[in-house]
Amino acid sequence: MFDHAAQPCTIGRCTRPAELGRWCCPQCAEQMRARLRDIEQYADALDATPGVGGDSGRRSPGYGSRPPANLDVIAARDPRSVAHAVGPDDIDDATRSIVGTLAALALWVRDERKRLGEPPEAARSGAATIATESRYLLGRIDWCTRQAWVDDLADDIRELHGQARRLAGEAPPRSLAPCGGCGGPLFPIGDTGTVAVRCGDCGGTYDGLTLLTFGQRLAFEAMGAAS
Repeated sequence: MFDHAAQPCTIGRCTRPAELGRWCCPQCAEQMRARLRDIEQYADALDATPGVGGDSGRRSPGYGSRPPANLDVIAARDPRSVAHAVGPDDIDDATRSIVGTLAALALWVRDERKRLGEPPEAARSGAATIATESRYLLGRIDWCTRQAWVDDLADDIRELHGQARRLAGEAPPRSLAPCGGCGGPLFPIGDTGTVAVRCGDCGGTYDGLTLLTFGQRLAFEAMGAAS
């Protein structure tokens, strides 16, 4: 346990203080939940059909024909293709199974809860699905924020989210500026009637007067660098 609430959040490059008795701030905890929800939606949008173009005409020597499906999407859908060991020693250079990774993370959390003497949990009925495992994790994020390894969980969720987003064909938006809290990339959020940005690393959100003040500070820093 922490001695006071001023300890820094341990997730990524976040510089906000963690809550008393927790290892991360509320914003980073909510970002984990948002990414889990996104993963479900991206998984529903996955299409193994290969991209259009580049399939006809003469190819350079050494190039074979393209497979009739997107192999990365097939691997991501296959629960057997978890190509990494979940945890702090991950070495990961292949496509992750979405359901397999979520199931491994959920099992990790279940085992830790059992080890720490938490009340027994009902066994899952039926095979693991993206919905069952992501919803289990959603319900345990608050508990996980009290564990020293929550930063490892956040990293795994972030990496799976990035893969699912890429395979679903959604390119990340272009960064507008560096975050004032951690220096990470700031992206626009909301509809056209909303002026706000969110950091892709720490989850910090700037809008209204805060956004105006932040923009003025960036302008002054740019002027200083140019002089």
